[in-house]
Amino acid sequence: MSQQQQQQQNGFYSRKEQIVSSLVEYLDPERRDKSPKGFIDAPILDLMHVINSHPDYYTTSSCSGRVAVYCEGLEKDIENPESDPNAIEKTSKGGKWLYVSHDPIVIPELENHDQWIVDLLFGQESTKVVFDTQRPSNILQRQLIYFKFEPLILHIEASSQETAMHLLGAAYQVGYQNSGITPSRRHMLAIRSTHKIDTPIAYVENDKIHCLVDPAYLFLLLTMSNQKFEQNMDRMKVFEDAMRLELTKAKTKENWESKEDRRERKRLEGIAIKQSMANKKKDQDSSTAVVEDLLEDITL
Repeated sequence: MSQQQQQQQNGFYSRKEQIVSSLVEYLDPERRDKSPKGFIDAPILDLMHVINSHPDYYTTSSCSGRVAVYCEGLEKDIENPESDPNAIEKTSKGGKWLYVSHDPIVIPELENHDQWIVDLLFGQESTKVVFDTQRPSNILQRQLIYFKFEPLILHIEASSQETAMHLLGAAYQVGYQNSGITPSRRHMLAIRSTHKIDTPIAYVENDKIHCLVDPAYLFLLLTMSNQKFEQNMDRMKVFEDAMRLELTKAKTKENWESKEDRRERKRLEGIAIKQSMANKKKDQDSSTAVVEDLLEDITL
């Protein structure tokens, strides 16, 4: 291994130790990690433990999967005071999560779920929700609200390009077809699947939330998300089993030695034994000489 490779390897293990030791596995008012929740999603803990136990990988961020309602961020056109106050410039920052759950939604037994689902998905903003047939022609310039289901996503650093490619192949085999290696000086991977829902359900105008769909369609989206949660958990378990197998192989490899390594070990052991025998013989010769000298003195 070259000096540069050794430095890269040392950097990998240093980062792994720092990040893994900082992970927070449960709600703790005294400790938080860098995620919005402040701690790891419970459904993904076992998988993360297996990955982080592997000598060649560790997780840098994770999400076990979630269903959410998101109101996109906006920037008003302040340079033109006569512009439509509802028209916006879209931005990836400044959005608002109206609802987030990392677990399947328990649906209550009700005769009518219309009000329940509006209250659930829009939360404190539910009083602003109206159902009508208005469809402004410039709707893409409005502030849109999206219903989302996002499956598991894992960001992982690998110790080398070779181990990164190996893990990517394992992810593909269990169904994470949307995975890839992120261009970086480090060997970073994103593990994810294609089981997503990402659709607009409303827009904001005059401080009102105008739904583009009816409550029955919202209920359908929620039901589909629960099904995808099950698929997500099943695939996560398969990936966990695959990573356990990789961990077993890695531990076996650490205990296995090549013919060259065994030959060198045997050679060094032989040298050590010869040296030990030589030292023992030297000590014996020295002791014999001392005894002979003593006997000679006594005789004299």
